[in-house]
Amino acid sequence: MSTTDFVIRWGAVTKTIRGGPVKIIGYQLILEKDVPVHPHMIGKSGLSMYLPPSVTSMAIASSFLEAHTPYKWEVLAIEESGNQTLSSSEFKTK
Repeated sequence: MSTTDFVIRWGAVTKTIRGGPVKIIGYQLILEKDVPVHPHMIGKSGLSMYLPPSVTSMAIASSFLEAHTPYKWEVLAIEESGNQTLSSSEFKTK
């Protein structure tokens, strides 16, 4: 994975695990460096953002990503009752 033109994409959640209707009110995207935390920092370097239900991708600025670095990302689909469905993956930049 290079540090340019990086886009995280996910599929829209359109039904429950049992196939019933679902109303997604938004998605939360979390992207973090997958490296040990510096002893003088609280938490890992990364970003977290809430997106409207119509958004199923997000471009990540190349200036945010560091070369030769592992990252993990998660997308939570948030249902109107508060239930959340999580998808995740990881990658390493070149």
